Amino acid sequence: MARLFWYLVMLAFGAVLLAGASWAAAYTSVGTLLGSPPPDMGKSSITFLWDGMPSLPSHPRVWLFAYGPTRIAGAPNVRIYVRPTGQILRVEPADLVARLKAFHNPPY
Repeated sequence: MARLFWYLVMLAFGAVLLAGASWAAAYTSVGTLLGSPPPDMGKSSITFLWDGMPSLPSHPRVWLFAYGPTRIAGAPNVRIYVRPTGQILRVEPADLVARLKAFHNPPY
């Protein structure tokens, strides 16, 4: 019985390490996308979508980084969908990269 308990504890510890590594990869990808220094993104929310991303046919499981209200012109709310491996799947609004570029490099 003690051995079973030990295996369950080790399995839970491994799952926590795997989840932490997944979150770190996703967080790093979002940080790279937002640039340095990141703009004021307002209130943030990070959620793992167990049921998957509803707008894609395969419904892959993703991390959802939601921000709002932001100081980026034309993007009051931002949603970034990231695979557990750190690959960015979708960004809402779709032209966020161009908006961030304009935010970091103002024309004046």
